[in-house]
Amino acid sequence: MTKKDWLLILSASFLFSAAFPPLPLGFLAYFFLFPLLIALEDASPRRGFKLAYFFGLISNFLLLYWIAWQFFYGETWVLPGSIGALFILAIYPGIWGWLYCFIKKKFGNLALILAPFLWVSLEWVRSLWEIGFPWLDIGYTQTNYLSLIQFASLTGIFGVSLWVIFLNIFFYLLVEYRKNLFTVVSVSILIVLLILIPYLYGRKALSEPVSSAKIRVALIQGNIDMNVKWNPKYLHHSLETFYTLTQKAATENPDLVIWPETSAPCYLAYEPFYFDWVKNLSDSLNIPIVLGTDDYQAVEEKRYVFYNAVFHFQPQTGLANKYYKMQLVPFAEKLPLSGKMRVLNKIQLGQANFSSGENYTWFDSPRGKFATLVCFEIAFPNLVRKFVQRNASFIVNITNDSWFGKTVGPYQHASMSIMRAVENRISIARCANSGISMLIDPYGRTLEKTVLFQQVNLIGEIPLKNKETFYTKHGNIIAIISFFLSLIFLVLAKSKR
Repeated sequence: MTKKDWLLILSASFLFSAAFPPLPLGFLAYFFLFPLLIALEDASPRRGFKLAYFFGLISNFLLLYWIAWQFFYGETWVLPGSIGALFILAIYPGIWGWLYCFIKKKFGNLALILAPFLWVSLEWVRSLWEIGFPWLDIGYTQTNYLSLIQFASLTGIFGVSLWVIFLNIFFYLLVEYRKNLFTVVSVSILIVLLILIPYLYGRKALSEPVSSAKIRVALIQGNIDMNVKWNPKYLHHSLETFYTLTQKAATENPDLVIWPETSAPCYLAYEPFYFDWVKNLSDSLNIPIVLGTDDYQAVEEKRYVFYNAVFHFQPQTGLANKYYKMQLVPFAEKLPLSGKMRVLNKIQLGQANFSSGENYTWFDSPRGKFATLVCFEIAFPNLVRKFVQRNASFIVNITNDSWFGKTVGPYQHASMSIMRAVENRISIARCANSGISMLIDPYGRTLEKTVLFQQVNLIGEIPLKNKETFYTKHGNIIAIISFFLSLIFLVLAKSKR
């Protein structure tokens, strides 16, 4: 590659990366594709893959470096796999570059109109199956602009991503054909409409009243240090921390107390002393408690399956229900396909070897049903949508982002809850061990939040769901249309001489 190619790729990568949280520069997402499109102007499909692959690789290192942060907690085994993941995930933009150049070779500038659909198709594919990792969808760059993303209640995040890429295409056309007055005027009008229509729709949506029915929740941010969390010697310390914080929170009369993911760092169901400790706490305070822990079941002699679990304690009832995390982090919590091919269980890359839960589970609260998504699951819009479809009144998301350290990871993760709230018009209570814990209303507005690495209780009210969105009812229509439109033109390009 030439020096010019590297300059263009680096420019695209830095614009793309700077648009994501925590930087308040989401508008840069409207221009990141411009340098890359210039680099791809006369590229063959093979060269297009190479250029876009390096764009993806640099962006991954800038945005996902925190994947390897466990290395600094002594988990040295994560380093090779984490670096490998960055190289593998770069394949998606590489494929986009190949497809764009292939279609451009056959259909010319029509490829510019198809480029957004190609991009969204690959974002959607990246969210599927056990190997799904939809972390860097371009739509998340817009979560600071609530007035512009309210239409996600119609389209989901893939509609927002499509909108962002179309803005990139139009800005590219504006510069590329700047000497053609008709094109400049036409494209300028399209850009104005493309921004003005979502904005006006968003302002109208944000002026709508939320439900008067609310639930008061207490998020217990224990901030247990990762250097001691999984040491059995500190089990009592961990649970005592949450116990004490919960007693303090109870003085403010919450309807529900929420502890974060693996706040009970043990197999709580098989620890009678600590199990009764939590049960008695719920009974004495007369408040339900939701917490994260590990669990296992015997499936045959000397064979067990292990789960990343959520336990729901009801006053005077004890353990009322369990939920097992369904979407596990690939290569960290589970080796993909290991549940179907037992031979894969013999491969050890340091993963936890959890099994995926199979049941959609809802918990009862004094104010209605709710679902509890664990950590990474909040990144999957269709999974959240299915929980909401089944009459959840609000969503709980518990997570342990301590692994990320003081990096951009916790901010990226938190922005996903904002998008899920807007998509489904549902409130989300996000409880993180070390932050960022948040209370989010159905329009994505952050009512309250904590800072990183602080031991604190966050207590407040969130509105209950009172309407079903088009997206909740119909799902990822935009993504599916984009996929089949891309597929049709790929077949046509393949058959065209």
